[in-house]
Amino acid sequence: MDLTANQPRTLRKRERTRGELVAAAERLVAQRGLDALSIDDITEEADVAKGTFYTHFTDKDDLAAAIGNPSRVDLEDKITATNEGVTDAAVRMANGLSSMFAFAIAQPVRARALLRLIPGGVDPETPINAGIRGDIAMGLKSKRFTVASVNAAVVAMIGIAMSTALHLTDTTRRVAAPYAFAAEALTTALMALGVRHAEASRLATAATNTRKKEMGR
Repeated sequence: MDLTANQPRTLRKRERTRGELVAAAERLVAQRGLDALSIDDITEEADVAKGTFYTHFTDKDDLAAAIGNPSRVDLEDKITATNEGVTDAAVRMANGLSSMFAFAIAQPVRARALLRLIPGGVDPETPINAGIRGDIAMGLKSKRFTVASVNAAVVAMIGIAMSTALHLTDTTRRVAAPYAFAAEALTTALMALGVRHAEASRLATAATNTRKKEMGR
C-alpha cells in the first residue's frame, strides 16, 4: 500500500523535491566528490530553484548526511545480520567485504557516493572501522590471522575494500566480470591476513557467490 497517497499534497510535493535533491547530489558526489560541488550545481542537476535547497537542508554537510547515512546504516546492518553467530574471523571478514563489493556492483552510484563521503575512512581507529578492527582482533586472538599489527591490518583491509569498490563502481570502464573480480580481491585480502591461498579462494568464492544470489544476479 502506498502510504504517501494519504499525505497532504503539499507534503508529498515537499518529500518528492527533497528526494530529487538527494538523488541529484548523490549522482554529482559520485562523479566529483562533495568539495567540488556548489549549491548551484546541485539545484541545477535537480532542476529546482536555488532557494528550494535551503527549505530542506542547512548546508552541504547536512545534505551529505542525508546521502551517506542511510547507505552506511543499510550496509552495516546487512553485514551485522550476515555475521550473526559467525565465530570464524576469516568467514566474518569474507562476509563483510563481499557485502560491500556486492553493494558496489548492484548500486554503483550510491556506493561511490558513500565512499566519497566517509569521514576518516582510512583511520584505523575511527568508529566506522570498528567492525573490521574487531574481526582482525578476533582473528589474531584465535590465531586465524597473522599480521604485523592490528592497525596495519585494518589499514590494509580498508585499502583493499575501498579501492576494489571504487574500481567496481567506475562507470568509465566497466569491469567485465565484477563478481569474479570481487572474489579475487577478497582472496587477496584474506591472504594478506595470513590465510593460505587455497582456503582464501574457497572462502572468497563462497561468500561472493552467496552475495550474488542474494542480489538475484
